[in-house]
Amino acid sequence: MKINEKSVILIVDDKPANIYALQKLLDKKDRTFLEATNGKDALQMALNNNVDLIILDVQMPHMDGFEVASILKSKKRTQDIPIIFATAEKKEQKSILKGFEEGGTDYLSKPLDPEVTKAKVAVLLKIQMQRKELLEKNRSLEKSALLINNSADIIGIIDATSYQIEEMNKAFTTILGYSQEETKGTPLTLYLSNEDRGLLPVLHAKTNEQLSFETRIYCKNRMIKWLAWRVIVKEGKWYANARDITDIKQVEKIRNYLATVVKQSKDAIYIHDNEGKIISWNEGAENIYGYTEAEALKMNIWNIIPERLMDEMHEIVNGIIAGNKVEALETKRINRNGQLLDVLFSASVITDASTGQKSIAITERDVTQQKITGEQIKQLNADLQKGMAEIGESNKELEAFSYSVSHDLRAPLRVISGYSRMLEEDYPELLDDGAKRLLINIQKSAHRMGRLIDDLLTFSKLGRKEIRKAKTAMQDLIKNALHEIGTLTPYKAEVRINEILPVEADHSLMYQVWINLISNAIKYSNKKEKPLVEIGSYAKDTEVVYYVKDNGAGFSMQYVNKLFNVFQRLHGNQEFEGTGIGLAIVQRIVSKHGGKVWAEGVINEGATFYFSIPLNNS
Repeated sequence: MKINEKSVILIVDDKPANIYALQKLLDKKDRTFLEATNGKDALQMALNNNVDLIILDVQMPHMDGFEVASILKSKKRTQDIPIIFATAEKKEQKSILKGFEEGGTDYLSKPLDPEVTKAKVAVLLKIQMQRKELLEKNRSLEKSALLINNSADIIGIIDATSYQIEEMNKAFTTILGYSQEETKGTPLTLYLSNEDRGLLPVLHAKTNEQLSFETRIYCKNRMIKWLAWRVIVKEGKWYANARDITDIKQVEKIRNYLATVVKQSKDAIYIHDNEGKIISWNEGAENIYGYTEAEALKMNIWNIIPERLMDEMHEIVNGIIAGNKVEALETKRINRNGQLLDVLFSASVITDASTGQKSIAITERDVTQQKITGEQIKQLNADLQKGMAEIGESNKELEAFSYSVSHDLRAPLRVISGYSRMLEEDYPELLDDGAKRLLINIQKSAHRMGRLIDDLLTFSKLGRKEIRKAKTAMQDLIKNALHEIGTLTPYKAEVRINEILPVEADHSLMYQVWINLISNAIKYSNKKEKPLVEIGSYAKDTEVVYYVKDNGAGFSMQYVNKLFNVFQRLHGNQEFEGTGIGLAIVQRIVSKHGGKVWAEGVINEGATFYFSIPLNNS
C-alpha cells in the first residue's frame, strides 16, 4: 500500500445506528468508511469506489445480504473484495454455509463482540492490502518482462563456468543473425573473435559481482560487430546485457584521428564561444601566439585582436554566428610579445549536438614570413569543416545512445513483471511455496535493475550538465539530505554534525553528493548495535575538506582504488543493497568542481569518505 493511502471499509446495514456504532468501533487514522442502508446503494458504492472490505448485514428489506454478496462476487471489479456477514440470527449450519456459498469470508454475530470484530477486520484488511501490493508488484514485473522481450539490446543468461548460452532474447537474432534455437546450449566463445576468446577466463577469475567489457563477435554472415557487455554475476550465472556499439566504435576511431590531426597541426586551430571565451587551443596556436593551452583557456579572442580591428572582428563573429563562413581572410593578430602578425583567418560555427550551444571554430596560419595560396587554406578549412561535421554527427549518436538506454532497458523489465503476474493470477493452484519464492526473487531483481538504469542515466547525464556555482551553505544541504533519507527509509543511526564550512559550488549537484555519502554511511552502519555517523569539514591550504564517517562494515584498504568506479562494490547485494554507481557519481561531481575524493576504512570498524572543493573555485 502506498504511503498515506487509507483502507476503505463499506458498512451496509438498514439501521443507521448500527453503522454509526461500527464506525466508532473500527475507526483508525489509516481507515475511511462508506455507508449504505440498502442493497442497491451498497452495490453502487462498491462498483464506484476502491473498497477493501465490506461488512454486510444479512437481514435487510427488498434485497438481503446474501443477494448483495452474490451480485458483488459476479462482477470482476468487486469479486475479490472480502465480505463479513453481520447477523442477529442464530448461526445455524445451513445459514453459515449459504453465506460462504455467496462469497462471504467470515461472520459476525449481533450484538457484536468488540474485540473479535476489531481482530477480524484487522486481519482481513491486512490480507487485502498484501494482495493489492502483490498485484502492483506483478504489474511492474510484467512491464519489465515486456521490456526484455522487446529490447534492442541483447539480454540473456550465460553459465559463468562453461560460458554456455542458456537464454537469449530476440535481439540476439536481430543483431547477429543467429536463431535462438541455434545458440541455446552453445558456448559464447564460439562466436567471439580470436583476439577476444581469452578474455572470458580472465573475467571468470575475478570475484566482481558486476563486469563491464567489450568484445568483437562474429555475425552469422561472418561480419564482425562490437558489443559492450554489462554483466551481473550471481549463483554461477551471468545475467548479461550487450549493446551493439559497432557504429560508436567507428565514430570513436574517426574522432580520435581528427583530434590527433588538430592537436598536432602547425596551424593555430582553436574554438571560442559566442562571448569570445577560448575553449580549445592546439599546439599550433601555442607556437604562433606564445600562450600555453592552460593560459589560453583563461583568455578570450580579444586578447589577440589588434585594437583597431576590434569593431571589424565583432561584425565578423556576429556574421559567423548567423551562419556565414569565412575562408582565407587575410588579417592581423597580436602574439604574447605584442608583435603584430599577418594571418590567414578561416572560421565557421559548430553546434553541440547535445546542448544546441553554438561555438566558433577558427583556423589561422602565421603568414608574416611567408604567404601561402588561398587554395591551400580553402582545402584546410574544408578538411576541418568535414571533421567538425563528423564530430557533430558522433555527438548526436552518443546522445541518442543515452536516451535509448532509458527506453530500451526498461522494456524488458515490463515483460518480466507481466509474465510473473500472469503466472500468479492464472495458475495459482500450480504454484508451490518454492515457485512463489522464485517470483518474489524475480520481482526484487527487476526492481534492482530499474534502480540500476536510473543510476546509470544519472551518471551519464553528469558529463553534459553545466555547473552553476554559487555560495552554498553545506550545513543546510546536509540537514535537507538527512530529512529526505529519513522520509524514504527511517534509520536508527546517531548522526553528529560538526562544523560545516560554506563553499562555492553547484547547489543541486552538491546535494546529490551529500545524499549518496550520508545514505551509504547510514546503510553500512545499520547492522551495528549503536550505529554512529559523523559529518564535518576543515580548511586545508586552498581548499575545504568535507568528510562522512561511520562505524559500520568498513572495507579493506587494498581495494580502495575500486570504490569510485562504476559497478565496483566491495559488499554483496545479500549484505547491503546497491547498484555500485553512487560513489562514481560522487567522484564525477567533485571532479567537475576541481576537487578530489578519497576514503579510509577498516573491516568491521567503519569507513571515512572525504572530498575537497577548492576555495578559489570560480
